Amino acid sequence: MDLNPVILSIPLYFLLIGFELVYQLIKKAKIYRTNDAISNISCGISSQVTNAIWGVISVGMYQYVYTYWSISQIPNTWWSYLVLFLLVDLCYYWFHRASHEINFLWNTAHVVHHQSEDYNLSVALRQSSFGGAFSMVFYLPLALIGFNAYAFLAVKGINLIYQFWIHTEAIEKLPKWFEFLFNTPSHHRVHHGRNPKYIDRNHAGTLMIWDRMFGTFQAEEEKPTYGVTKPTNTWNPVWANVLPIVDMTNQVKVTPGFWNKLKVLFYKPGWQPAELGGYQVAPEVDKETYRKYDVHPHMPMIRYVFVQFVLVLTFTALFLFTQANYDFNTKLALVGYIMWSIAQLGILMENRRKWIPSEYLRLVASAVIIVFLIGGTSSFLIAGGFVLLFGIWLNSAQRLS
Repeated sequence: MDLNPVILSIPLYFLLIGFELVYQLIKKAKIYRTNDAISNISCGISSQVTNAIWGVISVGMYQYVYTYWSISQIPNTWWSYLVLFLLVDLCYYWFHRASHEINFLWNTAHVVHHQSEDYNLSVALRQSSFGGAFSMVFYLPLALIGFNAYAFLAVKGINLIYQFWIHTEAIEKLPKWFEFLFNTPSHHRVHHGRNPKYIDRNHAGTLMIWDRMFGTFQAEEEKPTYGVTKPTNTWNPVWANVLPIVDMTNQVKVTPGFWNKLKVLFYKPGWQPAELGGYQVAPEVDKETYRKYDVHPHMPMIRYVFVQFVLVLTFTALFLFTQANYDFNTKLALVGYIMWSIAQLGILMENRRKWIPSEYLRLVASAVIIVFLIGGTSSFLIAGGFVLLFGIWLNSAQRLS
């Protein structure tokens, strides 16, 4: 079993999401949209399963620096964990800030987290599939100082778990002393705002002292408009990760001059040379004309997609808890199947009917996975029943839509 605190906390995440849904019913508030929530959690699935690959590389990198380059070996004591907690939070602040202020990092490692135009606990799960490939670089000084990988991963996990609960509108402002010291829902709502005054503010993980120290703090004033200045407009989590990279690549291609191309990658998002119009300032949000992206199929297909999503989510959770049991090739194949599944379901949520035939193919692939993992004669019966049941349901949903 994977002892990653973030993975072990998955049941808690969905319990809290359940509480937020109850809050929505009681308050008659429009906090969740099914299509957006499925997309958010699908991005979380994508992030976690790709981290099964990135994580090995990242931990190996950290362990290598600790083993061969560390200037000391700090014992695991209460005081060392306290110091490590502060340093992990500081490193997170700078990674997070860099991910907003360096275009390459923004588009590869972080923009996905900001794409949702809603703000609820499902948004906390919306993470980039490529963030794990870059974030470890910012934590390597901790290995160099002498904090071992076990202590680092435990504290980093706790740091990330803390950040889950602040993605909500159900909690307003907390006592002043708490708001001063810690990251809160109010502070983080600012961070997710696309209003010009809120952009690139409040990068804290746990402690707000870093934003106050380094000049990036902004208190919540008017209600933020959430999302990014160039909406992604897709429920497909794979495309949500790839599109910003495609846009950045196209921007590099049309930018004249080698040094200008480098500046596009490493300057702030929105930078371009003067001959192309200069730096693009984020526009104010027109509350009168602004509309959220809200494409969805008819209800029969929504029901089908929702049930398939729950099955894929359950399969993903089992995979994450048991991934240590698989060799690399099997792990890669299962990751590929999960990525295909969430992409396919996202496409169906966009009402792209021409992609329905590929869903029948995915059902067959699901049956193959069932036979492979369960084995024995019974697995063929289960797999056959799975394809028959959901094939009939999909056909019915297609006709009724």
